[in-house]
Amino acid sequence: MLDVAHISFAYGTRPILKDITFDVAPGEIVALTGPNGAGKTTLLKVLACLLMQDAGTVHLHGVDTLQRPIKYRRTIGYLSAHNPLYNDMTVEEYLTYRVRLKGERAMRVRRRINEALSASGLTDVRDTRIGLLSHGYRKRVGLADALSTFPKLLLLDDLLAGLDRPQRAACGAALSAASLRAAVIATGHELDEMLNWCTRVIVLNRGRIAAMFRTSDFDRAELIEQVDKLLADPDDAQEVSA
Repeated sequence: MLDVAHISFAYGTRPILKDITFDVAPGEIVALTGPNGAGKTTLLKVLACLLMQDAGTVHLHGVDTLQRPIKYRRTIGYLSAHNPLYNDMTVEEYLTYRVRLKGERAMRVRRRINEALSASGLTDVRDTRIGLLSHGYRKRVGLADALSTFPKLLLLDDLLAGLDRPQRAACGAALSAASLRAAVIATGHELDEMLNWCTRVIVLNRGRIAAMFRTSDFDRAELIEQVDKLLADPDDAQEVSA
């Protein structure tokens, strides 16, 4: 269980996140959406323990990010929106390097790589140099990296950006499979696509949670209309949660 309580963060004197509180259980896939500048990427960096919050707490199965950051980081998978990769490595070489860097036992490295390649639909390009891959395949290499050590929490920033429909469907299938053993949070603007696999939607606006929706409580058109209304009129924000 991920528990986020009263998180605030500022860059210098400019507040970015303001009193963020929510939780995510294993098996849940949360879509975190909102306009550019709402604080989505900053929130994911705080949850990934890349930035330290100014106030509040983050716990994953009881492990506090501030008190035990190394142990916490070992239990998460994180995909940056920029997805830095090594172009001269093959897909398999890169994932091998990353899995070893994360401290996986030598006898498990091969199995972890094969499972990550299969889950991300990359088996056919395992021997291809990353520099020769399309944007969509490069994004899926980053997803395979995030999945490679069976994280308890999966954090994915702007996962679907720039992907075509088949690539998006492949990523959605990978997330659905990963949610069997992990809590998942994915940011993005592609709400219509994300509703194919997410179980909850959190709308972030001006650094605050404007609303939370369980997808099972709404039909697709109604939920999209609710979110669009909030983003058009953020002062009308309300929390909707089941």
